[in-house]
Amino acid sequence: MNAMKTGVGSIAALRSSAAGRRSTGTGGGPEPVPPSMSVIRLPADHYLHVGAPTEWWWHTGTLKAGDRTFGFEINTAAFYPVGFTQVMLTDVDRNLHFQKTTLYFPPEFNPETWAEQDPAKDWFVKLGEVTMHAPQSDPTRHMRVTAQMVDEATNTPVAFDLLVSQQGPPFIVWGTGVVPLPPPDPTLEKNNFYYSLTRLATSGSISIGGEKHEVTGVTWMDHEYGYFGTEKDRPQWILQDMQLSNGVCISNYTLDPPKLDTKTRSQATVQRADGRTYFTETFVTPIGATWISPATGATYFLQVKVEIPEFEATLLVSSLVDSQEFPMGEGAVYEGVAGATGIFEGESVLGTAWSEQTMRPKSEKTE
Repeated sequence: MNAMKTGVGSIAALRSSAAGRRSTGTGGGPEPVPPSMSVIRLPADHYLHVGAPTEWWWHTGTLKAGDRTFGFEINTAAFYPVGFTQVMLTDVDRNLHFQKTTLYFPPEFNPETWAEQDPAKDWFVKLGEVTMHAPQSDPTRHMRVTAQMVDEATNTPVAFDLLVSQQGPPFIVWGTGVVPLPPPDPTLEKNNFYYSLTRLATSGSISIGGEKHEVTGVTWMDHEYGYFGTEKDRPQWILQDMQLSNGVCISNYTLDPPKLDTKTRSQATVQRADGRTYFTETFVTPIGATWISPATGATYFLQVKVEIPEFEATLLVSSLVDSQEFPMGEGAVYEGVAGATGIFEGESVLGTAWSEQTMRPKSEKTE
């Protein structure tokens, strides 16, 4: 779930469009991004984009097995010419975290065959022990996602077998699905493309050390592709995804990692249940306790306050377990199951959430 650079120009352009609609008598309040501004075309864009410098399909979310709560991530990705998978499971009730990142190099990784590129065929992605596939008729529904890994720290085997199916419209990030904006001629080499499926009805099983659990939930998938910086200009960010009890889904982020108890400008895509999508200015403030990774020395925020003025919203995203890092040295990232509580348009809400943070490990910091 990675947020690419947008810049204030993106919001400025959308606000200009919204101001024009208000002036013609469409009423006050937040204005949605017109669907005509989206460059995402489904189902075609669900498939592999040959020639894109990066591409990934990224499943995350909260699953329940009776009274037990689990967070998970299953990711297949390519930063050409290298592919990689990330698989994670958090057992919230037992305060356990299992994870593994696996790299794949040519010829084992083939940039043209690791996923289906032809929309006339059934969709699939396969990389190592992670597979995803769905019927060609609508690959956003009836996706089967399977994954296996062995947690290196505890030698615990973990396996997933999930069926996920989108309910309702896709979530077009930024409302347009592309940055920079406006894109006179967006290309895979210069632009970042991004949409999500945020209402995935999910069922299936997870196994931990041979113990099987039947699980259900409403989960989230990101599909992002195109340009994503360089090794010398690797973006850093913190991001909070929320699925709220009022049917609203939110993806909020900043590319300027904030300090504890310091309010920082951020941006959010907000989508109502009927598909109306907004891109708006927000504020993010890490508060409360932090967690320092013993593996990398990176410090992560366990609670983040998100303020969305246009929607009179103040939301608190809280990690459900402290230790939820993929400890990959310079590429370390915090991917954590979380919960959300707060106020949206004057009404109390709660929901499931996801907290993502890329923080520079202590060894990289400069004085």
